[in-house]
Amino acid sequence: MSVYRSDQAIVTFAPEAGHGGYPEPATTVDNGTGTAAINMTNGLPAGSRQITVTSLSGVTTGEYIQIGSAATEETEVRRVEYVDGTTGLTLDAPTAFFHPQSDGIQVVTAVTDADSDKFITWVPGVYETVDVPDPEMAIEGRYLLGAGQKRDFFVAYKGQQTFQGSIGGFVLLNGWPLRFPIGLVNSISIGGTAGSDTTSINGDYTDLTDADGARKGDYWITVDDATTVAPGNLIAISYNASPTATTHSEIRRITAESGSTVRLNYPLQFNHADNTGIRLITEGSVTNYRHDIFETVDLDTISWNVHMRDSGESAAKDFNRRYFGGHAAAMTISADEGGLLTAGWDTVTFQDMVHNQKLSSAYDTNGTVSVANDAALPGFTFMQPIDSSDIGVPFKTYDGSGAAFTDFSAGGFPSTDPYYFSQGSLTMFGVEFARVRNFSISISNGEEPRYYIGNQGKGTRRHRGPTEIREQQREYSMSATIVLPDAHASATNTARTIFSELLLEGDYGTPHGSASMSGFAITLTFTRGANDTITFTIPDDGNAEAGGGQQGAFIRSAPHSVTGDNPLQTDVDILFRNMKIQIADSEPFYP
Repeated sequence: MSVYRSDQAIVTFAPEAGHGGYPEPATTVDNGTGTAAINMTNGLPAGSRQITVTSLSGVTTGEYIQIGSAATEETEVRRVEYVDGTTGLTLDAPTAFFHPQSDGIQVVTAVTDADSDKFITWVPGVYETVDVPDPEMAIEGRYLLGAGQKRDFFVAYKGQQTFQGSIGGFVLLNGWPLRFPIGLVNSISIGGTAGSDTTSINGDYTDLTDADGARKGDYWITVDDATTVAPGNLIAISYNASPTATTHSEIRRITAESGSTVRLNYPLQFNHADNTGIRLITEGSVTNYRHDIFETVDLDTISWNVHMRDSGESAAKDFNRRYFGGHAAAMTISADEGGLLTAGWDTVTFQDMVHNQKLSSAYDTNGTVSVANDAALPGFTFMQPIDSSDIGVPFKTYDGSGAAFTDFSAGGFPSTDPYYFSQGSLTMFGVEFARVRNFSISISNGEEPRYYIGNQGKGTRRHRGPTEIREQQREYSMSATIVLPDAHASATNTARTIFSELLLEGDYGTPHGSASMSGFAITLTFTRGANDTITFTIPDDGNAEAGGGQQGAFIRSAPHSVTGDNPLQTDVDILFRNMKIQIADSEPFYP
């Protein structure tokens, strides 16, 4: 008898363009019937769960609809959870893509498995265990006075659902997972980029009725001059040699071309206005790719896909679950002497889930329900299977033929070496510490789920998960074990040390009454090879200054205890206000 084994489970992720919109196109569907247009003045934004159409055209609760159907536009399938009046629909999951007002919907009965429709294929690193965010049900017993229940509850009612998971202690092979608790990533190539724009985006994303706008989540975009680009081209969109938190540079590969419309290998991370420049990248001339991670107020949400295949390797027995609307609430980055640089998504709070487990003998399947699909287990939906052949960067390489892609297989598991602790260097207040035994950086966003009144609680499934998840105050901290420096004459030693910084508290003698505390800067760098580094800079601009919003790091404790360790060491606890991460590697694509 075959069993499900942990070593055959695959967990992958992808960013979402709208809260809860897991990104999976549905290019080919079965038995599409009826058509109706979206009836929303400004189109349907990504992350929409309630939509309005011109006519329901026979759509009923429990059926599946394809939104968008043209060959050169974003398409997806969602299940109808609730029908409101004659034109309103509530979906089982928010939409992943923007759909213009001209897009249509149609009822479908199946979705074709296609590699070109798989975007939830990224892996955070080398992980061994995953705390999967299956729902926790708040089922509560209620006591009715006088019911004679002998102190036992009278009736149980369903309460809220929560979805919380984690992936702890995975080995970093690149910086793919690092931005999600922090903000955005700008990606550019160093060398190999055309000196001027080859073409530009055609369309203004602020006009949401314009189907040609380049919006976050789009994987089809319209360009001004399609003769200058072709399938297989690596392109830099909104290239900026000195990225900042307000620049929106990203790299994509063109996989298909139809007239002035081109398809990208995975969806855009940013909105791009009309006339945003596009430059060609000559891959053989690239020194490396640089990825700068900056803070943002609103974090991008992520989707997880959990694929489990049985030991008999029968695809018909696949157990697939998908969690959407996830916020990386907390992350830890750490390394110990003799070990590897690791990271962990300590807490990821999700909005809801879907799966491929359709039927149960405990559920009504005898035909008494009004719609056949209502007999499916709550949360069942059509899903693309994402197995080991689908892992990695979507459509990373190209055969060079100059034609549209025919092989849409992903790039595979990352093959780069890890970052070793021995490759790192730590600099604080301008002093490099060679005797660092370990360090840990913690980021907490204090996410809180919000449960609102709305149509998501209606229909056959009656979602009771959070309506949205909101970030609260962000907090950073760092701990490290550092061996004390070599001994010096105490009366004449002017070197800056952990002990002196502890006593100064970031106050370096500014006149009394002014903003005197400035703290200090920290740089932590891991060098994996030539032109291959990951650098953590605290504060984000590398300059600790006095005054609110400008300060750097402060030592809160550093006990110089006398222990059995020789030479003596101190465990340092550090508070800091913000951070920037910069990665230089050979990977052009970051999620």
